[in-house]
Amino acid sequence: MNSEDAFDDDFLDDDEPVAAESQNGSQNWKVLVVDDEPDVHTVTRLALSGVSFRDRPIKFINAYSAEEGRKLLAEDPEIALILLDVVMETDHAGLDMARWVRQQLGNQQVRIVLRTGQPGLAPEREVIESYDINDYQAKSQLTQERLFTVLMGSLRNFSDIQTIETNRKVIEANRRGLLKIIDASSTIFRTQSIHAFAEGVLQQLSALIVPDQDAVYAHSGVAAFSRTTEPEIVAGIGTYAEVQGKTLDQALGEEQREWIREALANRHSVATPDHYVGFVDSGEGRSNVLLVEGTKGELAKSDQHLLELYCCNVGIAFDNLMLREEIERTQREIIYQLGEVVETRSKETGNHVRRVAEYSYVLALAAGKTEEEAEILRLASPLHDIGKVGIPDAILLKPGRFTPEEREVMNTHAQIGYEMLKSADSRALKAGAIVAHQHHEKWDGSGYPRGLKGEEIHLYGRITALADVFDALGSARVYKPAWELPRIMDLLKEERGRHFDPHLIDLFFEHFEQIDAIRHAHSDV
Repeated sequence: MNSEDAFDDDFLDDDEPVAAESQNGSQNWKVLVVDDEPDVHTVTRLALSGVSFRDRPIKFINAYSAEEGRKLLAEDPEIALILLDVVMETDHAGLDMARWVRQQLGNQQVRIVLRTGQPGLAPEREVIESYDINDYQAKSQLTQERLFTVLMGSLRNFSDIQTIETNRKVIEANRRGLLKIIDASSTIFRTQSIHAFAEGVLQQLSALIVPDQDAVYAHSGVAAFSRTTEPEIVAGIGTYAEVQGKTLDQALGEEQREWIREALANRHSVATPDHYVGFVDSGEGRSNVLLVEGTKGELAKSDQHLLELYCCNVGIAFDNLMLREEIERTQREIIYQLGEVVETRSKETGNHVRRVAEYSYVLALAAGKTEEEAEILRLASPLHDIGKVGIPDAILLKPGRFTPEEREVMNTHAQIGYEMLKSADSRALKAGAIVAHQHHEKWDGSGYPRGLKGEEIHLYGRITALADVFDALGSARVYKPAWELPRIMDLLKEERGRHFDPHLIDLFFEHFEQIDAIRHAHSDV
């Protein structure tokens, strides 16, 4: 280091008072002086000693060549102003650096003021037209007052550009946030069950709070929704993954409960540097909250507003989901009642239709159907014998074997059931029409009413056929006693590939533990 360098280092303003940090994190306005004359650095510092702008001091950074200036600028994007000499290593070293800053480094914010002691080598008009600089000064005319004016004007321009860029980033962040809210809302609104809905809400909320996708799984949180007045945990993630169905007192510590009590009492969300409690305003006096722990730092006001919007959407979706659940529950009970009417008229127990419904649900899932499709079949399968309402009592209740004529009449119940349900708008009732029509078709084509074969028979019909026969054989009827389980299982094996879909028979035995549990849970005694 030469003596001039040492002089400059001693002149550094490290002892100046520290101002509040700027938006980009710097405590000073950084000015890069690029000049191969050490005296110019010294004079610049002396001329601007003690100067501050908007309560932030000036920090000078020294470069004695364009090459050194490039290196320093590339390492420090917070530099606000470059006081740049033109003639250094070459007659146009400063001009080359100015072009490099804009075109190669891509820094459009830093202000560039060219200073030259040889104006003839870089005519002002030509330089201003050809280079993206902000001011041009001849060193011989650059008095202390003029240098002060140049400095203040340049820093003001830089500060205004920063403000515009910050506002642009905020607007862009808000736009992206709104898009995330819309995308997150549309995703969870398609969810069918309360648990899946709540779990999806927690995952989406975590992603909104911390955009880093890897961080989502590091979060812990619970969704507590109330069907009446006391919140119950419907879903949890992270350390709360196993608390579904528990009350807040059972699952959470006192600190977490206090956070939630605050949100519920004030009816608004609570955001801190390490957790977020979203208050979800819902209908019928329900108190719903979403707690996410593991957040990173304070949330900006704009982000909190976006999260409030998300929680508002969650409340609307939750109310709609509860309403749909109630409608589906009512629909399910009506369908069961219809099925039980038929069973009661046949002098049989209504538990038959409930068991068939549950067996069908298990088999549908085992066969690869979605939760939604399996639920549709669960609703539809109790209607498999709905057509029996059109069969005369003399035939329906006959204890002995049917005559060929009576059998022909009895077999019409499949077509009658289909005709009753085929025009319904409900997906469950449409599926019920298929089940009623096809549950007596057989895999080998020997069934009725249409003699369908193999996969010509709808999967719903094949599943219900198996569930119905299994349960009917094990139940007492007016025309027969209940069979013992081993005899039923032997028959199913014999009928594999004849009466029943062979793959479904295999699935039946693979999942028999579930099926047997249903059989005992809904027994007739």
